[in-house]
Parts: sequence; C-alpha cells; structure tokens
Amino acid sequence: MEIRYKRDLNSNYMILTEENPAKEGYEVRMIAENRIYGFLPCIHQKHEDRTEYYYEITGKQSMELLYERRKLNFRQLKGLLKEFLHILEAAKEYLLDPDHLLLDPDTIYLHTRSEKLYLCYYPASKKEIQQSFLTLAEYLLGKLDKSDAEGIEFGYELYQSALEPNFSLTELLYRHAEPEKEEPKPVPPPAQMISVQEEILEKTGSWKNFFKKKNRQPALEDYVAEADQMGSGTALFLKEEATPETACLQNIKRDGLFLRSLNAEYPSFQVKDGTFLLGKKKDIVDGCIPASTISRIHARISGDGIMYYVEDLNSTNGTWVDQVQLNPYEPCPLKNGMYLTFASVEYEVEL
Repeated sequence: MEIRYKRDLNSNYMILTEENPAKEGYEVRMIAENRIYGFLPCIHQKHEDRTEYYYEITGKQSMELLYERRKLNFRQLKGLLKEFLHILEAAKEYLLDPDHLLLDPDTIYLHTRSEKLYLCYYPASKKEIQQSFLTLAEYLLGKLDKSDAEGIEFGYELYQSALEPNFSLTELLYRHAEPEKEEPKPVPPPAQMISVQEEILEKTGSWKNFFKKKNRQPALEDYVAEADQMGSGTALFLKEEATPETACLQNIKRDGLFLRSLNAEYPSFQVKDGTFLLGKKKDIVDGCIPASTISRIHARISGDGIMYYVEDLNSTNGTWVDQVQLNPYEPCPLKNGMYLTFASVEYEVEL
C-alpha cells in the first residue's frame, strides 16, 4: 500500500490509492458524507482506473512519529484502549466493517494537543481486525516505559489476551478498558488558619525559598553560548575574578551540518549523523525552537555525514526550502547556503 502526502492552502492530507476499484459501496459514501467519531475525515476522487482517498491529518501526528522518542505509561495505554473501543462502537453504529480500519502506527494519528485517537478507514483494506490489533498490541508492548511496572504488567496481559485463538476484540477491549472504581476520598483535616500574605506566598511557590534566593554569577558556559551566537571569527578572552588563568575560546571547526539562526532570538543547531528532530516540545525533540508558530514536532533532518535531508512532519505552519514549501513527509536534499524556514523562523544551511 503506497502512502503519499499533500499540503494545500489550509490542510494536510494523507492519500491512499486503490487501483482498479470495484463498484463503489455504501461504505465509501458513509465515510465521505459523515463525520464519524475517531475517524480521519475523508474525501475521495474517482478516476478511470483508480480511486484516491484523501484523509485530513491537519493538526495531528502519526503514532509512529509521536512515540519515536517517547514511552507509553499505564494511563496512556489504557486511554488509547478506551478511545479504540469508542471508535469501534461508532463504526458499528454506522454499519461499517471494522476490518477496513488500518492499525499500522504510520496510519494511526493523534491530535497534537489532546492526543485524541484517530483511525483511517480504508475500504480497500482486507485484513481482519483481530490480526491487525495483535500487530498493534505487539508494537505498543515495545513502546512501554520499562520503569512503569503497572504499565508493563497491563501491556503483557493485553498482548497475551490478543494471542488467544478466536478472541473477541470488543470483549477484550471492554475487559481491559473498563473504568476503574473510584475509592472514597478521605476527608481532609480542617485547614490551619494562615494569613493572606502567607497564602499568597504559598500559592506562588516562594514561601520556603523567599529569603534564600541569590543572584547567580554568570557561568563560563553562558559566555561560550553567547560567543557561539555571535558567530565571530575572533577569539574571546575571559578572566574570572576567582581564577587567575585566562580562558581562550575560539570557533571550532564543525562536523556535519550546521543550522545558523538568522534571528538572534532563536538558537542555532549542530546536526551530526542520524536524525535530528526540530520543534517546540522540548522533551521530545533534539532542537527546541521556542516560537508560537512552530509545531510541537515540526521537522526532521536526517543524514549520514555526507548527504542531509529535511522533512516536514505534518507541521501546522509548514516548512520551506529556499521559499519552496514542502509537502508533509517529503525528504528534500540540503546543500550549503540553502535557507530553511520553519513556520516563521529562518535558518541558513552550512555544510
């Protein structure tokens, strides 16, 4: 199954093509004319020898990309199962065969903010849902956080249940995604009377350390970072009061690709072999660009030390190479002197 992507003025699409399609059934009209819970919105175009299905993925990230650097915990796994169950119930309500749901990590999408689950309903798919779910359960098992004992136990139990012959997926999900019983909350003891000033300091987190704050002396690393941003070829000499030695900092020859920021407000980046993720979600990217127009996971640069490529990762505001906008997930080779624009943030490529 070939997947391609396209960006128009307002939306991003994942496109699947069915060659020599059979007579159009009610399922195609059902997914095209309705907004079904948990289904990627779909429009289709009929041609003489093929039918193209356009699934809107604007503001969403594939599960494969989202969990490339992240791990699943117990709460997230159980939340995914509950969402999956609701989607199956919605498919049943519209008389849609669940065997046409694609459960590959690169076709499953989650909203970038709420992480709400969205599935792709592809009428040309012929794989049984039980087998598709077993493959997905195996993938999720490998993404579990090994330090989360509760999540590991739950994941293995889920996978073992999916291995049972003739298992019912709906029953399996009901059994594993049933809501937990809430234990009665203990009645808190009466709150101690405190003054208004104490309450304000307590809420702002400054009560205990209010009188312990000290001004931090600039560290040597701060000057190094500032010198690197200046991009000057001259040497920078620093002398600390407590140290008689003089430090000499010079520009060092860089290996790989260097992204030089054209705006002093945002950092530059050194990219070596492998993959380098860019975005504003600091804990899951390699290079954080703290701009409101940047997506949480915006783009990826990959290379082997000789050739480097940039790839837009279904960002909201797009990626440009020398003023040419890229389609999502379309690798573009990079050359020395090229200009990259991530949303509104500009960089120059140095190789």
